[in-house]
Amino acid sequence: MTTAVDCSELANGTLLTVEPLPPELWPDATQQGYRIEYVASNFSGGKRAVGGSVFVPELGSASAPVLTWAHCTVGSNEHNAPSKVGLIPEERGHLAQWLAAGFVVAATDYEGLGTKEPHPYLDGEAIADDIIDIARAVHQMDLNIDTRTVIGGFSQGGHGSLFAAAICTAYAPELDWRGTVSLAPPVRFLEFVAPYTVDGAQPVHALVPTILAGLHTRRPDFDPGDRLGPVGRSLLEAAGQQSMQDLDRLCSATTNDEAGTTGIATWQPLVDALASTSPPVTKYDRPLFLFAGGADPVFTSHQGSEFAKELAECGTDVRFHDFETLDHVALLEPAGHHATRWAVGLVSRAPAVDAAEQRVDDRDIRFRILDATGDGRIGPDDFRAHALRLVQSFGHPLGDPIAIRVREGYEQLARHLIQHYDRDGDGHVDLTEFLATDAGPVPAEITDAARELVTAVLGLIDGTGDQISRAQFRAVTHGLGIAEAESDVIFGLTDTDGDGYLVVDELAASVVHFLTGDDEGAPGYWLFGRAE
Repeated sequence: MTTAVDCSELANGTLLTVEPLPPELWPDATQQGYRIEYVASNFSGGKRAVGGSVFVPELGSASAPVLTWAHCTVGSNEHNAPSKVGLIPEERGHLAQWLAAGFVVAATDYEGLGTKEPHPYLDGEAIADDIIDIARAVHQMDLNIDTRTVIGGFSQGGHGSLFAAAICTAYAPELDWRGTVSLAPPVRFLEFVAPYTVDGAQPVHALVPTILAGLHTRRPDFDPGDRLGPVGRSLLEAAGQQSMQDLDRLCSATTNDEAGTTGIATWQPLVDALASTSPPVTKYDRPLFLFAGGADPVFTSHQGSEFAKELAECGTDVRFHDFETLDHVALLEPAGHHATRWAVGLVSRAPAVDAAEQRVDDRDIRFRILDATGDGRIGPDDFRAHALRLVQSFGHPLGDPIAIRVREGYEQLARHLIQHYDRDGDGHVDLTEFLATDAGPVPAEITDAARELVTAVLGLIDGTGDQISRAQFRAVTHGLGIAEAESDVIFGLTDTDGDGYLVVDELAASVVHFLTGDDEGAPGYWLFGRAE
């Protein structure tokens, strides 16, 4: 059943309905199976019911940990929900290993699958809260579980699990998050699309129209229909209505030339849209375990090793396992053995404790603050991390229009700042470049971008984006890890006219001075938090 309850005033993770799940949909080692619906935010900022499955193993007297599971691509409409039609057999086999290891498994359907459409396919930010909120919901069931929680996911779900891992500690601090398992996550999807669309005589890969349709759902201004012909547009429509199996049959009978997808990987709107779907390369505060297959085009061995290396350079506790001869689906079974042993070790330890870390260089505190990932250089992912932290502190869904505006503002400011400082053209700013005295005058683009971002940040508070009081400013800085007393000092330094309010011009000027001046104590660091 699908609930008709008004979710707008209910907390995320509120359990709405519980009903028995048909045994034919259970993984092995399941003793009880349920279909549930619970409250989560949708990608546009409202609240809605989301479906999911709960699998319970034979439990002893001790309480059990929870695995919150994110499934692979099954389609993009409400009739493809795993809680209604089941997970693919290989995925059920993988989850059987978690059940045998003593985990209760909570597997979200994602928004728009099993409940009212649409489903924002390939939007990890949109489904991250679905993955986390089902872990909250199972605690309202009569189950002998505790707060120890592990995130896991495969393919689309592996991608979403990384976004969930990036926000879980701040988003649901009541749960004891221990780590994340990500199997074959598409972290560089443009690299997947390119080889499947270069040959006009090659059949269309079913994931291509699925990706295009999903991006349009999340970003209405991205219209792939402008690029495709009538046949390609019909495949887009099918992607929103058919199962992956049925869509694959349609695509296999259509060439890229017929659909208009030949060479689409070089189409700039697609390049830009897919760039925004990549999981943040940042320091995750809980351990990660990544799995790749050597015969898997979705997450290649090379992509896996490079992604793991990048995360490790940021300070993430990351482990990577490469199944050199296995394809996308075949890695599920052996990965289960490795993942469950690792996770059992995590949940058997004392709770994780955050500790201050040694940063790469102390010569300029501004650089340390901006380098959120801790990898010794300033790049777009640093600003994405700042944005995620601020948006989450206000409790805004990542798909809320105000939250999107804030995140886009951080990304725009990052682009212009990097263009200003980047001398070697590598797309990042190292400490030497940042401290260079010949950077030149401050470009107007940085000033304009700072104003736009500040205006968006003020909108997080009251939606007007005009001015904020001392108390409201404390709310902003609290979300960025700045204590109240320090916030008041920053407020006084920034309130240049002394009227007791901060307006956009004052705030933007402080940010620009912090980014481009030579005063390490410039109060504009409020927009980025304090270095540890």
